[in-house]
Parts: sequence; structure tokens; C-alpha cells
Amino acid sequence: MKTTTKIFTIITVILATTLACKQENQKPEKEAISISATVAELGQMNRDFGKALTAKDAVAAAIVYDENASILPPNEPIVTGRANIQAYWQAAIDAGIIDATVKTIDAKSNGNLGYEIGTFTMRFHGANNDTIVETGKYTEILERNKEGKWMSTYGMWSSNAPMPTE
Repeated sequence: MKTTTKIFTIITVILATTLACKQENQKPEKEAISISATVAELGQMNRDFGKALTAKDAVAAAIVYDENASILPPNEPIVTGRANIQAYWQAAIDAGIIDATVKTIDAKSNGNLGYEIGTFTMRFHGANNDTIVETGKYTEILERNKEGKWMSTYGMWSSNAPMPTE
């Protein structure tokens, strides 16, 4: 079994369990769409996100997330809810984001659930009027909404920089 298939199987089981619990408390279940999404469709969420950060638009950066989504930033607590996610990204914009780009490595879907993994580059204004470049990787768990748009329900990322020794 290929590593990608193993990862997709694990993510699908986790998503199915999570969504089954979530749906018990919701109104009628969304009708499943059986057509698999393309890598480009699944990656659109993050491309829109990168464009929003580059445009310094925290509202547009947050709208790609489901209303009840959570982000898991590195070395910080979980941030839950679109309004809180918007505030998080506004703080990052205020701190000096110059731009953000993403590249999808892999993405798959099964019905209304999907995932995307990729790499990112973010550039920031440094304290000494220099430019700080951060590269890293990310994982997004996606759910197709009623309008057919893929929304992030969970997002996690980390830097490629080695851990500081002190």
C-alpha cells in the first residue's frame, strides 16, 4: 500500500468519526456528492488564502474556513471559529506579513470530505527593516459545503526551520 493511500485511509477514518459525532447534533445531514474532487479544486482553498494574506485581507483569509473550523498554529493554542481565525490572521498581517504562497503536494477526496497537504512560503518584515522568509508544510482537512465549495475545517502547519537549541 502506498504511503499516500495509507495517509488518506487514516485521515478518512478520523474525518468520518469526527463528522459522525458532529452530525448527531446537527439538522439533516448534507447530501453526499460522490464525484471526487481534483487536486486543483481541493487546493483552491489555500491558493485563495495565500492571495488574501498577500492582499492584507484578514476577512478574505478567514472566509476559506468553515464557520466552526479550527487552526492549529505551531507553538500556540488551537484557534476555533471563523471570527477568531480572522483575528489571528489580522494580527499576523499587523505584525508584518509581506506575502504568502502555497504549493499543493497531494490532495484527495471521498464524497464531501477531503484533505490537502502542501508547502508554503511566507515573507515578513523583520525588526531591522529586513525580510524574514519562512518555509514550511501544511495539512488541511476539507469539507465541501452546500454550494459545492471546499472549506477548511482543520488546518495545521509548521516551519521547516530546525528547533532552536537554546
